[in-house]
Amino acid sequence: MKKVFTIVALLVSVLCLMSVPASGETLDERLNRLEKEIQSLKTQAAQRDAELAEIKAAAKAAPPAVAAPARLVEGDVWTKYNMRLYGRVKVDVNYDTAQFEKYNDFIGTVKAGPSYTNDSTNFNPRDTRFGFETSHTDGDWTGLGRFEVDFYGTNSVNNLIPRMRLAYVKMVYNPCDTSILVGQDWIPVAQLNPNTVDFGILTAAGNLWWRVPQVTVRKQIGDFEVLASAMKHRRQYTTEEDRMPWVLGRIAYNEGLLGKGNSVALGGGYRTESVYKTTTSAEGHRIERYLLAAELKLAHGPFTLRAEPWIGQGIGDEFLRYDMSVNYHNGTGDTANPEAIWAIGGFVDLTYKVNPKLSFTVGYGVDDPKDEDLGGITFTNYDSLSDTVKAQRDRQFTMNSQLFFNTWYQLTRAIKVGAEWIHLKTERFSETNSGNRFTVSTWYEF
Repeated sequence: MKKVFTIVALLVSVLCLMSVPASGETLDERLNRLEKEIQSLKTQAAQRDAELAEIKAAAKAAPPAVAAPARLVEGDVWTKYNMRLYGRVKVDVNYDTAQFEKYNDFIGTVKAGPSYTNDSTNFNPRDTRFGFETSHTDGDWTGLGRFEVDFYGTNSVNNLIPRMRLAYVKMVYNPCDTSILVGQDWIPVAQLNPNTVDFGILTAAGNLWWRVPQVTVRKQIGDFEVLASAMKHRRQYTTEEDRMPWVLGRIAYNEGLLGKGNSVALGGGYRTESVYKTTTSAEGHRIERYLLAAELKLAHGPFTLRAEPWIGQGIGDEFLRYDMSVNYHNGTGDTANPEAIWAIGGFVDLTYKVNPKLSFTVGYGVDDPKDEDLGGITFTNYDSLSDTVKAQRDRQFTMNSQLFFNTWYQLTRAIKVGAEWIHLKTERFSETNSGNRFTVSTWYEF
């Protein structure tokens, strides 16, 4: 502060010396007067420095001000945990050249019988989703909770509207890279999904998928991941006899020598249960279900290849293959012993990413059950069947396949638009029905 005043005074003095005196002062008198003024400024600066030092000392000695009470951290969920809200709005506009049954808004099979060729349009916003995720770390453990809903489904089993897609708790023991997941999540084997615009992602046409309540343990060992799981649909009635869940295992090799984003995996499962011979009989008949599925994902440059072949028998509800797991007719009618249906299937698709905004995908999937295991299931005289039996026949087939081609374009950071063509063919012994779906989709993700 002293230096500032001294410099200012000297500058003033120089300017005064350079100017012509306005009065009759001599040069010596002017210099004497300026020295007195400079001395006065120095004295004032010293007084101000002393006052400032006193104020600082008083502030340092005074007790801190009492702040207004804040909310307790223990009661503030946004402070305690890491949280994320996410979701999307998706609207599909479809034009179908045939009647596609099973789930109406997304493709499963072509309707059975001779009257399948009716064309129609559909404006479908049901694939709109909302999700919430929270996590925290406490010592060696990291906990995560998540739920997600959409507007598909019906008010039964796991499909209450708004439908609960995901709802689980995940506990990770960090020292040994081991996690335990309890709740509803994607099935832990056959984890790949094709890159389709249609919500159905090759349902009943080669892709095994669903979201099922489960208890799954995962262990990371270098580039390998191993898991063990038990999963089963929520029961619908307390009279159900299928007590045993699917017991599953999977081993995957991720990245490493394969490169970033690439993986290969092998998984499978087993389940046994007793089913009734007829709807009125209390006698049970034991059937065995099993599955073996491989997964391959390879990315190179702008191309990404996905493939998932599988084989097994009795593969049903937990893999979205309703009415395709057990044959209650077996060639002689409803009184015959029910038998598990053997099947083979899978899918393959290839995505070409032109640039960060534009991509194209082509793919094919097929589900091919053993014809002999479908003996006794008749698809003739379709129009004379009851509505319940018609719905069941629409879901059943001796082969079901999809060929698809689509494109996505990223319009903004949140909005993308897509278009897709699907050709679906459903075979039922001597009957073959086919049709096409053309879709335009608008997607906003947050």
